[in-house]
Amino acid sequence: MILGNHALQRGWDPAAVTDWFHRCFVDGYDWVMLANVIGMSQYADGGRITTKPYAFGGAYINTMSDLCGPCAYRPTERTGERACPYTAGCWEFVHRHRERLAHNYRTARAVKQLERLPDLDGLLRAARRRAPGAPP
Repeated sequence: MILGNHALQRGWDPAAVTDWFHRCFVDGYDWVMLANVIGMSQYADGGRITTKPYAFGGAYINTMSDLCGPCAYRPTERTGERACPYTAGCWEFVHRHRERLAHNYRTARAVKQLERLPDLDGLLRAARRRAPGAPP
């Protein structure tokens, strides 16, 4: 899910992401990939499998894993040298899709929180700087 989150935040082509997973993982069968990558990870099925996109920031990764401990970035920081790319990427994703997400009961709160962020401009610049190839 972390790799899928990275691709989702950056707007990568879901078919290309699915193809990559197919080639890189021994359990990359269609019955696994279509539901997990297209539906859950990339939210590319229009919400048929899940009720919201799985876009999450560094705080979630820190809570659900042990990956953040040795990392140079801090999941609670949105901007600055030690800002977590997943945290900034998540807010940039919400900003980029705010029109659609505002109408989804599972994501409307994130859109409202986005509107209250005092450092939104710096956050968006940081997300784009750390995400080469992301759409403008």
